[in-house]
Order: sequence, then C-alpha cells, then structure tokens
Amino acid sequence: MDHELQIDWLRLIRSPGMGAATVGQLIRHLGTPEALLTATAKSLRTLPGLRSDTLRVLEGFRREIPAQPMARELERLQGLGGRMIMLGTPDYPELLAAIHDPPSALFVIGDATLLHQTTTIAITGTRTATPRGQMFALHLTQELTRAGVVTMSGLSAGIDAAVHRAALEIQGPTVAVLATGLDVCHPREHRELQQRIKGQGCLVSEAFLGLLPVPWAFPLRARVLTGLTRGVVIVEAPEKSGSLLTARLALDQGREVFAVPGLPNDPASRGTHGLLRQGARLVEGAQDILEELPWCRPVPLSVAEPLRSGAPPPEVTNEVAAVLTSIQAGMSQEDELARCCQLTVAALSRILLQLELSGLVARLPGGRYAATSRTGTGM
Repeated sequence: MDHELQIDWLRLIRSPGMGAATVGQLIRHLGTPEALLTATAKSLRTLPGLRSDTLRVLEGFRREIPAQPMARELERLQGLGGRMIMLGTPDYPELLAAIHDPPSALFVIGDATLLHQTTTIAITGTRTATPRGQMFALHLTQELTRAGVVTMSGLSAGIDAAVHRAALEIQGPTVAVLATGLDVCHPREHRELQQRIKGQGCLVSEAFLGLLPVPWAFPLRARVLTGLTRGVVIVEAPEKSGSLLTARLALDQGREVFAVPGLPNDPASRGTHGLLRQGARLVEGAQDILEELPWCRPVPLSVAEPLRSGAPPPEVTNEVAAVLTSIQAGMSQEDELARCCQLTVAALSRILLQLELSGLVARLPGGRYAATSRTGTGM
C-alpha cells in the first residue's frame, strides 16, 4: 500500500465510530484496505448490516479528518525504525485477524515475522510477583524458547519483565505487546529492556504514537496479546488481577489457558487457583504445554537444552559460592535461595543457569534444585 493510502487508512480508522469491530466487519466483506478505501457509496450500500452512520463516515472521512497529522505520525514511526501493518494485508498476523475485533492497524518495531510464527505462547501474571513466581516464569520461558516456541508478554513489571529477560538471556526471540505508543516506555525503568527487545525481538502496539498509559488501553492490549498466540499461561495472579481478564479474553478467542499452581493460601496465587478450578490446564513445566498443544511437536527438553557436560564451570565468585553452598546445605527452593544469599531474582537465575549447564546442580520438578555428584569434584 502506497504512502497516500496509508494516510487515508489512518484517517479512516481514527474517524469517530470506526471501531475495530466495525472495520473488521468491513474488511471481511471487501477483503483489503484498498477495496474499502476505494469503494463507491453505491457498492457500500449493498453490504449487509452496514449502519447509516458508518456509511456517512465512509463517505466523508477525507473531508473531516486532516491528512497532515497522519503523515507526520507515519514519518515519526519510520524514524523509529517501525512500520504500520494494516488489517486485510498479507503482512497482518493470521491468528489475530481471526478474532472478533482485530486491531485495524498494528505498529511494529523489530522482527515482524515473529508475529506469524505457529508456535507462540503468551506468559503473563501479576506486576507484584513473588521471587518464586518470577523464577518459575524465567525457567518456563527458557525451556519453551529452547523448544522453539516464541514467547510473548506485555512488558509490565513482575512476571512480564521476567519473561522478556529470560528469553533475551539465552539469545531467544521475544515479543512485547504494549498498551502505549511505541515511543513511550512504561514502566520507565524498562527503557533498557524495551531497547533490547527491539534488537532481538519485536515491539507491537495498536496505540498511536505518543499514547501514555491510560486504564482503558490495557484491556485492549490484553486482547492483542492473546490474539497473537495459541495459548496463554498465567503464572501468578491474585484474586483481582488484570491477568484474569487476559485469561477470559483468551477463552473468548478460543485459546488454551494454562495456570501455574502456587502455595496453599498464598494470596499471589488465588487467581491462578481459581482458573485451575474452572478448568485451566495445570502447568508445572514446559512439557505440560508442549504436550497439550497440537501445533507444536513436543521436544524432549534434555535434547533442546545445551549439553551440560561440555559447559565450562562458572567463575567462582562470592555469589556463586554462596548459592552452591546453600544448595549443598539442603536449600532447594528458589525463593529461599534468593533470600538467604541476598540476591535479586535476575542475579540468582543467572547463577543457577550457569551451575545447571555446568552439571553442578540439577533442576528438579517444582522448581527445586539439588547438588549433583559433580559438585564434590570442585569447580
């Protein structure tokens, strides 16, 4: 689509009354943005279910919506290294186009081919995640990534950030679906993370450039996140978490919903326990997801992971020694290791990954760790 038609498309979808569901219905009838933008008033009147106010918008949006602001927005988007993908074009993700109200346009920076992958999973959860939840999200993401799955999340604090960082840490792709414009960073402390995703993955939003975080944008973001994926995993969610809305949207779109169990009576997991009672698939590890979804042939994780026997031992720092000593002393849970060794979740995850790849510790079911026979030989 040429530049003038892109401007007209923005003018149309920004017209009052031209919501995503309306535009989606018109595209399903007419096939392409070009066909919609060039349709005559006479041909439009033959479309079933077209309301008179929608017809008036289609006939007059060029007169009422100025072109210059749209042209400037496209220039700014291109200056950021981004592009617009319009509903009804071959570049638009097929999965997303099939939902009831697909975005009329997506704004993308990075590797847009990731939006077309058949093996995609969204992993999300509460912004106020526990160390246990963040660590589980990290390991789950890395296991899925090694098995060839593209993981997506929403770039929020807590679980979302752990998902993106986990994929980046092992040089895997990750997709961040934003509730703001692509030129806005929310939360602000994720600026570096957002920049890394641009280079190693993809940023996507339906919001216009400059849109700041506003409450109504987050449910819209959630429907795009679930619409782009085959299923969604909720790692941690209290009773009134926005992640539960994401799960409901996924069900409405015919996606699989997975939930991670937490400790009994843990407020951070009451929402996920509710999802499990309602029939969500229980997840204790990546294999639970790989075996459940028919679009992804399960890959044995022992094959998908790098060979541990050839990995060099980690550098012996005070932090590494403290973690290994704690595991040898019987500490197995990630949250108690982080607390005892006074490490952040990200720092502990890096050390555990190094120790695991070196064969010095083994990861057990339930996110626990144990020292191996190699530990006694030294590092």
